[in-house]
Amino acid sequence: MEAHHASLGRRTLEEIRQKRAAAAAADRLKTETDTQLETLNQQLLAQLEERVLERDSLLHRLTHLEDNTLPALRKAFNDISIEKDAAIIAKEDALAQVRTLKKRLKDAEEDQYRAEEDAAALRAELNIAQQQPNTHGTTSYSSFSFGGFPDDNFSALEKELHDLQAHLKEESVLRQEAQQKLAEEQLRASNLMADKQDLEEKLRALDQKLSEQASRIAMHTAFSLEDKEVLEKQMHDMALMVERLESSRLKLLTEIDSQSSEIEKLFEENSSLSSSYEEAMAIAKQWESQVRDCLKQNEELRAVLDKLRSTQANNHAPVPMGGPEQTMSRGGYRHGQA
Repeated sequence: MEAHHASLGRRTLEEIRQKRAAAAAADRLKTETDTQLETLNQQLLAQLEERVLERDSLLHRLTHLEDNTLPALRKAFNDISIEKDAAIIAKEDALAQVRTLKKRLKDAEEDQYRAEEDAAALRAELNIAQQQPNTHGTTSYSSFSFGGFPDDNFSALEKELHDLQAHLKEESVLRQEAQQKLAEEQLRASNLMADKQDLEEKLRALDQKLSEQASRIAMHTAFSLEDKEVLEKQMHDMALMVERLESSRLKLLTEIDSQSSEIEKLFEENSSLSSSYEEAMAIAKQWESQVRDCLKQNEELRAVLDKLRSTQANNHAPVPMGGPEQTMSRGGYRHGQA
């Protein structure tokens, strides 16, 4: 009996020891679990703080973009629009100057035609004077003197030619001024193209920043349910901001493309204007050369006519012979011819 009681006591003691060991193991496991949960909770809180800081940084960047970058882009776009309007006005002025230059060249052409007609008339008179025989006497000289051009016509022709030369010089000055304006417009168009490229680079940088921010926001999704709902709402608001920024960016890109096409069109029109100026310059040089030739020919014709008149006056001068009656009869005859 004593052995049985001793065995029962040992078993009871062993069970108590096992229960104590199990309770101690459970306590150790609970402590380890609590420690792990506490560590995990601290890690989650640290991650949450990091996400909040990143969210605040993203919001600050978005606010900075809305407050600074977009107004600068809009201002640059307005400046480009103003420059485009100024370029269009300058183009219209250049076109008006081209039309005026063409009109003046047409007037110069008409003046040259008139000068050539006068020169042709002088040549015709010279040919008639050279073909008349010297035996016609005083009648031939008188008829030639009556039918030829007087000195007043030569003076008027010379004055007209001098006016034409002055007109051509004025047209040359206007052409140079128009070329200078065209060069200024081309420089202004080049500056507009450089501004356009800068805006495109800024828009690409803005697009890249927005993409990076969106990717960062998309990566941060491991939060608790409550924090996740809050962050989803914030991400939705930020997505709306990004959409607005993207819409503004696309609108600016569209307007910049439109401005680029307008600038290219202005370049083409400026090239055509440059060609028109070059043609007008060539025509003006041609007219100036023809006017110089006409002046030279008129001087030669005038010299020949003066020489011919002098020769005929010397050859047909009246000689008093046969007494006063013959002299009076010749004087009366000449008076009648005059």
